[in-house]
Amino acid sequence: MPTTMNPRMPEVRQPTSPEDILPALRTVVGRTTQRTMNESLALKPGERVLIVTDSTIDPILAEGFQEAIRDAGGHVDVINLEGYPLLEDPIELVDGPNTSKWFPEWIWEGAKQADVLLCLAFFKFPHTPNLPWGRRSRSYSADWRLKGRAIQWELPPDMLLSPSLTYPLELWDAIDEWTYQSIANAKRIEITEDNGTHLTWDLTLEDWAAIEGRGGDEDGPATKLPYVPGHLFVPFPKSLQFEGEIVINSLTFGGPVEPTRLTVDGRRVTQVDGSGAFADRLRQTFEKYKNETYRGLPGPGANWISTFAACTNPKFRRSPSWENARGSARVHSWCLGHRRSGFLHASVGAALENENSKLIRHFDMMFPNLFADGRPVIEDGHLLALDDPHVREIAARHGDPDELLREDWVPDRNRAI
Repeated sequence: MPTTMNPRMPEVRQPTSPEDILPALRTVVGRTTQRTMNESLALKPGERVLIVTDSTIDPILAEGFQEAIRDAGGHVDVINLEGYPLLEDPIELVDGPNTSKWFPEWIWEGAKQADVLLCLAFFKFPHTPNLPWGRRSRSYSADWRLKGRAIQWELPPDMLLSPSLTYPLELWDAIDEWTYQSIANAKRIEITEDNGTHLTWDLTLEDWAAIEGRGGDEDGPATKLPYVPGHLFVPFPKSLQFEGEIVINSLTFGGPVEPTRLTVDGRRVTQVDGSGAFADRLRQTFEKYKNETYRGLPGPGANWISTFAACTNPKFRRSPSWENARGSARVHSWCLGHRRSGFLHASVGAALENENSKLIRHFDMMFPNLFADGRPVIEDGHLLALDDPHVREIAARHGDPDELLREDWVPDRNRAI
């Protein structure tokens, strides 16, 4: 494996009609939910689906879903909201529709009658307070729940033509298992990146046993595994022995930002360096909420590192046309990149501003080196599971191992796309 991967983007076909994506949507509608990041409706004949889309979403997506749902014996209604047709700023996307309950209240009345609520308009369930179907272990759950299941959709139409949609689950499971076994119960995690990021934290068996996010209402299908498939969380130390520096230039649910350096001591961000708008926004909000206490954070303030996870599928990517999109469609076109193997997905914040708004900023680490007790797990954004002989043996059952285990997309280090 080369020490540096050169930027590449596969040839991406842009679908122009519902017919172009209908075969993929029929797969999504009919298949059973088996793991996170493996989109499915698991629709049964006779079930009713409520689709919520908005003006920024390509209409072929809702049109294609309607046909696929009816072909499967279901019934479907569609609500088309205005959304945010002018919104393109990554910071405003993150601090606006990404973390606020912006859907109008009357939608929930209609959703009560649905077996499936399919949110094509961007509405990130884990980031949004006061959801009407409640949330596991959250103090701000609403008083009633939907009778059916709610699905947050994140795929732009071109990703329905990507091999990530039908990636062999046996192979994906093997990549996950290798990754988990390589990091599980490590006493020290170290992360570096050539942009200046360098983090270390010390963990105990108790920390690993308390790892969050193993499935449920907001995390996808519940799992008996000690990790979330496709999105393996790394725990934080109860001792708060977590320190170093992080350089951010990509917001997962927003887009690229000017490089911003965070100094971290005891898991708390103690200094923000940078002259861009994102650095300014962090300094403002950290100051504003410095004396507030929030559930799930170890002390006062919103300046805590709150998520760390490793993703594992080599076929995910961003959409090359993301700059032409706005609102929900722009978020979809950018955020899928963080699912790619070798990426680390992290966040700062998780503060509940009010009953309808949460303050959390997720960011991508695109070319990390991750070491568990000194053993390399990721090298320069390449997940070493993809080179493992046993993983390659399983890949051979499904096709060419070189093709199945190759990262289709490698972002430009400066542009993040």
